[in-house]
Amino acid sequence: MSTSFYISIRYFFYKKKTNLVNIIVFLSILSISVSTFSLSTILFVFSGLENLNKKFYQTYYPDITVLHSNEEDFFLDDNVIKKIKSIQGIITLSKTMEKKVFFYYNHHEYFILLKGVDTEYEKVMKKFKRINLKNNRFDHLNIYVGWSSMVSYFPILYHVINLPFQIFILDYKKNPLDSFFLKKKISIKGIFHFIPKMDKKYFFCDLSELQHITNKKFFHALEIKIHDKANVNNMKNILIKKLGPKFNVITRAEREKIFYKVLNTEKIFIYFLFILMTLITGFNLFSAIVILQLDKLKELFTLWSMGFSLYKIKMIFFYVGFMITIFGCLSGVFLSYIISLIQEKYKIFKISKRIPFPVKITIEDSSIVVCIILIIGSIISFYSLRRINHIIYNYK
Repeated sequence: MSTSFYISIRYFFYKKKTNLVNIIVFLSILSISVSTFSLSTILFVFSGLENLNKKFYQTYYPDITVLHSNEEDFFLDDNVIKKIKSIQGIITLSKTMEKKVFFYYNHHEYFILLKGVDTEYEKVMKKFKRINLKNNRFDHLNIYVGWSSMVSYFPILYHVINLPFQIFILDYKKNPLDSFFLKKKISIKGIFHFIPKMDKKYFFCDLSELQHITNKKFFHALEIKIHDKANVNNMKNILIKKLGPKFNVITRAEREKIFYKVLNTEKIFIYFLFILMTLITGFNLFSAIVILQLDKLKELFTLWSMGFSLYKIKMIFFYVGFMITIFGCLSGVFLSYIISLIQEKYKIFKISKRIPFPVKITIEDSSIVVCIILIIGSIISFYSLRRINHIIYNYK
């Protein structure tokens, strides 16, 4: 242990001559602690939002989606489908088709999406469940209605199940002027449950029925489920090589790209804001070191007279400033950890009555916060040493 470091420990831990110095040192530790606590807590909340978003998209979107590059209907030969299924890492895939539909019910007009899916869709999207309430009617389009949408569209379930009504399917042609509505009677075969957003946004039906109505054997997308341990980017590259440039292969993360851009922009703004706040609160640290220098003036001059170099004297107060920063930083991070753990377990703070603030403690966020605070504390501590030359020479 160097002499400068040993003296700095005594200056930091032992009671100062003037009680005001103790108060100022305590306030500087407190200000750094508050800044650290605020920054780390907000970053933990951002990480919680990011994690919540990943879970939502994991439910809402498949692992990989294949679309035609010109946003057209497309058809893949069964041999190609088999080749895709044989790729190591792919569990299953589902062919899907979406159409906009219009219907009139209970004196209200509605536009909604009708999604045709095959039997593999429930394996691709594990949260998607269908419940059959009655058998197919071959003269109607048999649809499944979302459980959450029953209240909005069909408040009397029994009445609606036994009362077929008409919908209009918007079917686009290559020429926009040729777009038209296909009129079709529908029968509610059952209900489905996915997530509230999907329940209200979609009707579902069998893909084969929708293809029959539109007189097309095509579909709009391939939705693919891969193994949890499989690398999604490697899967994407393999699919691009097999399918060629006519198709867009989109991963779930790419669908979330806009959200992540917004989230990262907000994080950068938060970093900038709290760095500025830490610099402002750093004046307390600067004041604490300068006042401590004045408080220890006689000891400094004694050390100088005994042959202590100016560099070693400066390092005493640099170490003191660094210890103030470390104590403030660690106490702030520790308090943030405690609050975040309590929030994770007991869900005390809520956005609304039902939705708790999402929080996720990450080593990455903690490391970034600690590094930012220590760097700023070191810079302020180093800058405060410039006064020592002036203090010693004037005292002399």
